[in-house]
Parts: sequence; structure tokens; C-alpha cells
Amino acid sequence: MSQQLTIHNFGPLKELQLDLKDLLIFIGSQASGKSTVSKAIFFFKSLRDDLTSYLYQCYDKKQFEDSVSSFAKRAKQKFLKMYGSVLQFPEMELKYQYGNGMEVIVKPSSNNQFTDIIFDDHFRQKFRDLVEQFRNLIAEQQKASSRRLFSSSREISAIKAKEANLFANITNEVNQLFNDDRDLLFLPAGRSLITILSQQRYNIDMGDDLTSINTDLSSDTLIKLDYLMQNFINRIDSAKPIFNQAINDLIQETIANSPNNETKQVIGLAQNIVNSILKGSYRYQNGSERIDFGNGYSTLINFASSGQQEVVWILLLILLFIINQRKVFLVIEEPEAHLFPIAQNQMINLIALLSNQDENQIILTTHSPYILSSFNNLLYAYQLGLEKPEEVESVVNHNFWIHSDKLNAFMVNEGTAYSIMDSEMGLIKSAEIDKASEIIVNIFNQLFELEDEA
Repeated sequence: MSQQLTIHNFGPLKELQLDLKDLLIFIGSQASGKSTVSKAIFFFKSLRDDLTSYLYQCYDKKQFEDSVSSFAKRAKQKFLKMYGSVLQFPEMELKYQYGNGMEVIVKPSSNNQFTDIIFDDHFRQKFRDLVEQFRNLIAEQQKASSRRLFSSSREISAIKAKEANLFANITNEVNQLFNDDRDLLFLPAGRSLITILSQQRYNIDMGDDLTSINTDLSSDTLIKLDYLMQNFINRIDSAKPIFNQAINDLIQETIANSPNNETKQVIGLAQNIVNSILKGSYRYQNGSERIDFGNGYSTLINFASSGQQEVVWILLLILLFIINQRKVFLVIEEPEAHLFPIAQNQMINLIALLSNQDENQIILTTHSPYILSSFNNLLYAYQLGLEKPEEVESVVNHNFWIHSDKLNAFMVNEGTAYSIMDSEMGLIKSAEIDKASEIIVNIFNQLFELEDEA
């Protein structure tokens, strides 16, 4: 059973229900609800990591509660950080079904004064079981501590081994509880903000309000960022040291050590796409981010083009996932931002490479019909490639082909989201792709008719 999200009367959305596939695309106008949907899916999925972190913190403090209420309070705080106050939606309800019988609901309290996160009985029972496992280990540790002078090194080592095994088992059990073991990552819109300021001295305020910047650059720049942007910054900060060596050298080293020819080909394709879109190679050295263009020419990232700044960490993080063959659930807002249509097509090829690797799941929000057209080409290539593989391969590399069962595309409009897939053709409906351009063409035709009348 697939995972399913239901939204009722929340933000711009009145009624929505959708099943999750490996690739989900949401297109719509500004403020239509695309980000509302993608953030909701990410919120419910990321409760898995929140629970693991919560249990480990309780273990460190040696304090556990049998009730789920303390964890629910933490989940509610996170929800409010992602969406702000939601009390203006007194009839809202968000429900996420994890595909294994478990569901979590977000809705107002009975008096409409608070937001409640409601976990079902299945979760509550598992929560108590996990807490009990930690308590048993703590009891063993305390027992060993009381006779420390008489404990052998073997007994102490045995306790430490039990701790390591318990941590591994807890992680596996929580993954099973949420029916997902992928790495989770949200790439928000407005990514160029981080690269623009990468060479400035700035402080990040981890408050709950929306992003604000102190523009007095004579002193430390103060930035107040939303929750998802904070997580994005933390992720790229942890990834930067990987690029202390030239990225091309890192890739060549990985390819040389890989015994699988198909893997080598995929990594090589990914490398070529990244370099083509960036028009160079990213490098992080001595605290500075640069793009090398060859022949000794490079530029600091904050002096690069707006497209390079916006896209650099989408490209690099996807590249790392492909190189390391890590399973990932990835949300990318507006991957087309500041990119020429050719580069948008290349971006979709890169995303297709990641999607076709190891049960990955990817959500995109977009305003661009070029994104939809690029996916349609890959869907069509798969279908035609079944009959004419060699001919299609000469046009589109088979590693980019996408099976229609993996993908669904939605138009978010007028308070809901409806699929724009043609189920018979296995393609995105061309009329939906052309809708924006049709409006523009119709205006031109009307003007042309006026000229004829004159």
C-alpha cells in the first residue's frame, strides 16, 4: 500500500488527497498551494528522524516519559516553525497514512486554541516498546555501575556492545514504524541567498519568524531564517569539506574504485550534466566557495551568475547521492530557477538518474512547462525504447528513461490538486503543458485579428 496525504481546509487548499509515487511533480501559479503540499509530506516523513533524535536525547538524560505527549509537543513546535500560526484555519485537517496501517493527524484542538498532533494507537504502543528497551539498558548500566569495582573489562565491553546494538535496532524499528529508511532532504526555493552571503560574515538567528536580513555589512550580518532553510544550510555546511579536492578528482577516484560498469556510466553522466549546467567545477578551499572554469580562471560563488548560485547545491547534493548510492527522499522547490530551458532539461536528466537509482523518492514543485516537457520526453523514451532500444538510445540515454508507473504530475489550482497524467498514453497531458503558452498565443492572435480588421 502506498503512502497517502489528505489535506482539508488548510492554507489555499480546500480538499486534496494523493498517493505518493517515486516521482511527484506539482505545477501551479504562485500561492496555489504547491509548497503547502510538499512541506506537509516532508513534515510527516521527517517525524521519523525526530522520534529517533528524541529517544536518543532522552537516553542521554536518562529520563523517559511513557506518554507520547512530550514528543507530540515537539512535533507541534516543528509544524508551527514550518507553517507559522495556523489558528486562522479552524476547520483544517492534515492526515498522513504511512502505508503500513499507521497514520498521524494534524488539526486544531477542540477549543480551537491550539494545534494538535494526534498519533494513533499503533504509534503509541510502539513508542512505549521503544522506551522500555532503553529503560532496560539503563537498568543494566546502573546495575553494572553499582558493582564497577568488581566488573571485568569484559562485562563493561558487553554493556557498550549492547548499547551499540540497541541504537542500531532502534533505528531499524523506527524506520519500519514510518515505513521509510531513506535519507530526507528538503531544498527550498531562494537558495541563492546562501551563496550570495557565503563570503560575508553573518550570524543565523534560528528564530521562528520569516527570513530577515540586517543589511549593515559593516558588522556581522544577521539573518533570520525559516526552519527548512536552516536545515538546508546545515546540510550544505556538512557537505562542503567533501569538496576540498576538485570535484572531478573525487569523481574519478570513485569511478576507478567501482567494479560496476553501469554505475561508472551513471556517475560519468551525472558529472557531465553538473559541469555543463555550472559551466565549470565547484571547489571549496580555505573557507571559500569557487567555481573553476579552466585555464586558471575561477570566481567566488557570490560573484557567479544567479543561475549558478541558485542551482549549485541542487547539483552537488544530487551528485553526492548518486556517487554514494544512498537512498533519498528529496523535495526540490523550483529546480528551474534562473535556468535557461536547455539547462532545465539537463536538470531533469540529472533528477532522472537519481530517481532510477535505489528506490529514491523525489518531489518537485515548479512553474515551468519546460520541466513537464522534459519529463514527457523521458516517459516517451521509455515506452518507445521497449520496441526500438538502439534507436532511442541514440537520442536519449537509457539511464534517463522513466517508467510511467513511477511518476505522477499534478496541477494545483482552485484549492485542490488534480492529476494531469494521461493514463492511456502514460504521458503528461500536452494541453496542460501548453496552457500557459496558449494564453499568451491567444492574446497575440486577438491583436493580429485587430490588425486585419484595420
